[in-house]
Amino acid sequence: MAAGGAGQRAGLPKCRAGGTLGTVKVDPRFTRASGVEVYTGNELLVKGCLETEGGTHLWTGYPGSPVSAFFDVAHGLRDLLRERGIRVTMANNEALAAAMVNGSQMHGLRAITVQKSVGVHVASDALALGNLVGAHPEGGAVIVLGDDPWSDSTQVPADSRFLARHLMMPVLEPSDAQELKDWIDLAFKLSRESELYIGYLVSTNQVDGGGSVLVRPNHFPQVNTHNPVVLDTSQIDLERNVLLPPRTWRKEQAMPERVRRLWESARRHGVNRVLPAVGSVNERAGLGFITSAAAYCYLRHALAELGLDGAFPILKLGLTYPLDPRMILDFAQGLKRLIVVEERRPFLEEQVAEIILRAAQEAGPDTPPFAREVWGKRFPHGLKGIPDTRGLNPSKLIDRLGRLFLALPELEGRLDAGRIQAELDLLHRVRRYPVRLPARTPTFCPGCPHRDSASVLIEIKRQFRDPIYMRRVHGMEPVDLVFHGDTGCYTMLMFEPTQELMHNYSGMGLGGGTGAGIDPFIRNKQVVFMGDSTFFHSGQVAISNSLKNGQDITYIILDNKTTAMTGHQTTPGRPEGVLGEETFAQNIDAIVAGLTDRYNTGALVVRVNPAERETYRQLLEKAILQEGVKVIVADKECGITYHRRLAREERRTISERGFLPKKRFINITEETCEYCLECTKATGCPGLTVAETPFGRKMQIDRSWCVSDGACTRFMVPVGGRGLRVKACPAFEEVWVKRCQPPVKPIERLSFSHLPPPPPCEFKGVWRGYLAGVGGMGIGTTAAILVLAGHRQGYTVKFCDKKGLAIRNGGVYSMITYTGDDAPFTSNLIPYGKADLILGVDLLEAVRAIDPNTNQRVGSPDRTAAVVNSHKTPTIRALLGEEDFDVAELEATLRAHTRPGAWFGDVSELSEAFFGTKLYANIVMVGIAYQLGLLPLELSNLEWAIGTGLGSAVADNIEAFRLGRLLVVDPDAVYAAANIHREPATFAAMVKDKVDILRRTHRRGAAWAAGFRQLVEETASRLDLDDATRRDFALRVYDLIQWEGGLELARRYAGWIERVHAQDEPDRGHAATRAVIWNLHKVMAIKDEIFVAHQLTSEEKRRRDRARFNVDPTRGDRLIYRHLNRPQFTLWGRDFAFNIKTRDWMLNFMKRLRMLRRWLPEWHRKEREFRDWYESLLPLFEQRDRRADDYETWLALLRLPEKVSGYRDIRYPKMDAVRAEAAELLARLGCQPPPAPAPAPEPAEIATR
Repeated sequence: MAAGGAGQRAGLPKCRAGGTLGTVKVDPRFTRASGVEVYTGNELLVKGCLETEGGTHLWTGYPGSPVSAFFDVAHGLRDLLRERGIRVTMANNEALAAAMVNGSQMHGLRAITVQKSVGVHVASDALALGNLVGAHPEGGAVIVLGDDPWSDSTQVPADSRFLARHLMMPVLEPSDAQELKDWIDLAFKLSRESELYIGYLVSTNQVDGGGSVLVRPNHFPQVNTHNPVVLDTSQIDLERNVLLPPRTWRKEQAMPERVRRLWESARRHGVNRVLPAVGSVNERAGLGFITSAAAYCYLRHALAELGLDGAFPILKLGLTYPLDPRMILDFAQGLKRLIVVEERRPFLEEQVAEIILRAAQEAGPDTPPFAREVWGKRFPHGLKGIPDTRGLNPSKLIDRLGRLFLALPELEGRLDAGRIQAELDLLHRVRRYPVRLPARTPTFCPGCPHRDSASVLIEIKRQFRDPIYMRRVHGMEPVDLVFHGDTGCYTMLMFEPTQELMHNYSGMGLGGGTGAGIDPFIRNKQVVFMGDSTFFHSGQVAISNSLKNGQDITYIILDNKTTAMTGHQTTPGRPEGVLGEETFAQNIDAIVAGLTDRYNTGALVVRVNPAERETYRQLLEKAILQEGVKVIVADKECGITYHRRLAREERRTISERGFLPKKRFINITEETCEYCLECTKATGCPGLTVAETPFGRKMQIDRSWCVSDGACTRFMVPVGGRGLRVKACPAFEEVWVKRCQPPVKPIERLSFSHLPPPPPCEFKGVWRGYLAGVGGMGIGTTAAILVLAGHRQGYTVKFCDKKGLAIRNGGVYSMITYTGDDAPFTSNLIPYGKADLILGVDLLEAVRAIDPNTNQRVGSPDRTAAVVNSHKTPTIRALLGEEDFDVAELEATLRAHTRPGAWFGDVSELSEAFFGTKLYANIVMVGIAYQLGLLPLELSNLEWAIGTGLGSAVADNIEAFRLGRLLVVDPDAVYAAANIHREPATFAAMVKDKVDILRRTHRRGAAWAAGFRQLVEETASRLDLDDATRRDFALRVYDLIQWEGGLELARRYAGWIERVHAQDEPDRGHAATRAVIWNLHKVMAIKDEIFVAHQLTSEEKRRRDRARFNVDPTRGDRLIYRHLNRPQFTLWGRDFAFNIKTRDWMLNFMKRLRMLRRWLPEWHRKEREFRDWYESLLPLFEQRDRRADDYETWLALLRLPEKVSGYRDIRYPKMDAVRAEAAELLARLGCQPPPAPAPAPEPAEIATR
């Protein structure tokens, strides 16, 4: 596994020197009893549980962002936790987890449940009852509430404080990494001392972040799963535990007493504290801040940037509900204004205002003066207050508070107005960067079974709306399918190209219920996607509801045996739990069959492999059209877990034999690809990418992402109006690489023994780095390396990761801050414009670091250096041809808004050349940044961090790091060793290359080569064109020789080019000539089965593939092809088409059968007519009046074939549309259109096999 995939999903890489406890090996960070360590947020929650006084007994919950990795961390500590008898289990849903906590309080046990904010909604009934009953006085109940203030990964705006208030459940909010860990113990103390459940609210930036903390000894429970106790049921307080009226209201009456004990406990433990003001800035203003949670860190950070840290008193609240009135009033004494700083809605502000209002009403003449003004979401003087939607960061507070400070007359002359204005000016500048970027929407991972289902259903939905298809195949009228949304990976159906497969969304397990509300009133057929985790969470109840209500609905349940969306936790369908213990594996089919049999519905329940596309499609069509409830269980492993397992097997083989004897790939022959984009429209797979070739843009397989599951090779395209399905493209193929000895590694051609030390990186007390990339590129791994290296260097480290919604193709970033001992206060976020380094593993996401439409905006030309991989990773919309971005423009934009001397280069290309995958680009870039003197780290610390936790990939990652260093020192040596395959770049090189190929590969090659050279050189000498255009011309002449097997067509082509050139305009750059060079070739080189056979077996393709797959025939390496073709022949007015996997010998025979073009006159007749039609336009250009101002119209006319792509039925409608557009353009030009060829007779039908 390369660097991009080698990091631990749950957090930082494990230290390789494992710590031990008895015979149990664990990550030593979790057994340290003192000193400083560094952890992620979820790791801090786990370490906090371990450090809790008396130990914890039960850890439960349900995975959801941002706290899902809690269970991954626990899984990594499974040996320790099992040995100590700590019960760790994921409940089927959040309500059951809360009920488990309730059960734990029958004895003095300490239990914690972890869920995201919307999971608290699910659990609210059990939490309300449990909290009212109360925590055991010797136990404790902590409810972790994972909030997403920015709404980046949560379907509704998250603010769990309001729900906790409704449940009368206190809320404890830690602020920084130290409190995130330490306050778990504090929460348990508050819980048992007040006998209340404690809501422990953490936010995305905290839990997806982390940092350096002081650690304490672990504690383990005496009562545990190895040492259970016997409950004496006679001692159970039924009045307390069985809570139903009239006991309910009696419990409610006792709540004020429990709250009083809570406040006393909080005071005793110092949960809320005051940071007094220092200096005289605030003497007249009487300003005081009240804040909590991460907002406290952002406030302190903002004040520090403004030069005002310590200038104002701050009441830092840990217990944010219910607020302690005494604490508020004590703080308010002597102040004039209170400003409440909090994320989202005014939860604290409302409580503070109520306390102040009541105190003012009750104030007497002897009451000490206290602040009567409470501000927060609104500021004095009509200024904007703290935002109440989405989240906060230091820069938002700098903006709002800086303006307030300058507007308050009491502060005039008492603060550094110039510094404040400079900060505001910086925010103004970064807000005005002229950046407009396309969104990078997430999508299913390569190999995802959901893509199999989605691709088939896109096709079915289109076909079901085709009257001809429905009448011919199903004997009924068209059907418009309605798709109800649900929660899981399949929620990404909302994004292109699958957006038509999700029409609404009600929440997890509720898609079927949504359908039940509309079902009686519509005739549409309905479909719901569901995952196995959602089925066990709540989906099975929805199926029961559908049966009861007689719905007409099809459930498609993916049984992939993992909770994939949140990081691949276990499910009830697997035989093991979080700690690897044996559990009962439940069967979805059996559960559903039990439901349907019981109701005697006769409902369809079928299990099928969705990768078997045709079988699956036929089953889905039948099921959807059948009446009633249907359940299709799609049985296929998650693509990520499957290919991780496959990668482990490959590493084992390489370890044993030194190489892989055989490996299969999916490949695309670029010359054959028409760039029709049907493959991306059908799959949206990020394993496909776009390549710039001498023939224009083509689809290509990105071998670093592609898992060769073949989804892109199996789809069919419905042809509207004819009820047909056609195979889109013959460019796809399977390639087997076979070896009999280890391949030569290009990296072995380089020497790293004399790398010089880099220039020193000056550390000024604070250093901030920003990493940007796409999910799967190793941003998390890179961040972990820099965090570990900085920690070992002795810095205090703080960091924050933004993880992509999808593991593949979502934008991700990491912010890392190093501080020294005397540094000013910082949060784990980088203020706008204050990154010292942008390390962009992806160019688009690196530029997003300065996009004023985002909440990063970290770059500035005064401070920020940039090291950026200029390789283009297309967005899904770019793959669909709907929007794109220009690499050169993005590079220029980023250079303009970062420090001079930014480094740009195609690191992905080099990574693939040296390591066979782009996934080492991240580590190569760390080497580049280090060698440029941009990382304040010692070499030994960096290499130690790279080697920590990367397992078998350590050696390759160290080489990747050194490769990056060498790329700075001696780039020529690196590129020479990479030996990257390039097409001939000049006219002369192109002619030489093609002459050589013609001579070597054809019986009449010598004559063809001589004729080719003479034709292109003589013609080119008469063309006033640049070298690149002459190269394009020569390549296309060569291609037409290959097409015809002679020179006649090539001469005709060259003649037209000369004639158009003679009438062209030099001051227009001969744009018309360029257009005809490309487009006349496009229509002449008809991609019939004969020419495609040539393209699939050409010398150029073999040469390119050998370089791509590092194949050396002299060492016994071989490439074996299985071309995935669907040839079609027209005989006796009928089209005969069939799927076939062709071998090279078959194609070598086929490409010699050029006589078929004469023998089968109806074969590809439409393409020939289109060629002739385009040629008929060229004399009109010759005859045009050059004085007329109509050049652009002529240019548009001559470029029209560029809009035609695809094969046969995909191509033909585009040809008709182009002809219609040409007629309009000719009318505008005042020209009569050339006579239309006689229409070819429509084949009676397509016979397929």
